[in-house]
Amino acid sequence: MLFGDVIAIALSIIGFLLSLQGLWLVSQALWPGRVEIATRHCGNGNLKCFLVGVPVTLAGVFFAAVVAKAGTFGQLSAFAVGLLYIVYANVGVAGFVTHIGRRLSSPADADRPWKATVRGGIALELAWLIPVLGWLGLLPITLILGAGAMTLSFFSAARRSHVAGAWAPAAGSTSLPQASSGPTLPALASMPAPPPLAPASPAAIAAPPLPRAQRPRPVPVGTEAHELEPASPAGVE
Repeated sequence: MLFGDVIAIALSIIGFLLSLQGLWLVSQALWPGRVEIATRHCGNGNLKCFLVGVPVTLAGVFFAAVVAKAGTFGQLSAFAVGLLYIVYANVGVAGFVTHIGRRLSSPADADRPWKATVRGGIALELAWLIPVLGWLGLLPITLILGAGAMTLSFFSAARRSHVAGAWAPAAGSTSLPQASSGPTLPALASMPAPPPLAPASPAAIAAPPLPRAQRPRPVPVGTEAHELEPASPAGVE
């Protein structure tokens, strides 16, 4: 193999990897809600996304193989189906690489959230470069997982819109629907308001305290009424 062939192959691989980075960023910019749902599904469990993506991938491959037998038009259609599958799966892969990038968090993500997608994409593409294991293992597994995450995002969006429509109030109404139609409790009788308090007179507020000789003495426990004698002014000093 000539040196020029090696350079051509290396540049083709680099261009392919860079084009995937661009596709993931474009998906993040055009369909942020879809990518975010796919990111949550990848975070909840990659196995579920992979199992959902297997029948989607097999259906696409089977359809392309059948259509390709219909002459030139069929081959062009099969090629178009393959491109649509790659775009469809890579929108889900954008959520997967975003999930990886958030696991490798950085303080710069607060101002530039797209950096998580780039960082996760670089980590995933470096893993794809592992000989044999990355080419024939991680790369197809990632595409299948992305197709499954994308498919699950459609079901999640449909379920969320259904719940929102069930709880949406009717036109012109501002009240939410009742949760149940059971018996209602009787209304409590309204209690009368307490009478307003009379304001204190200024004389009572400004009255000086009584002298110590004129203050009432405390009565000991067990003292009879006839034993109480008024205290003389001379005795209280």
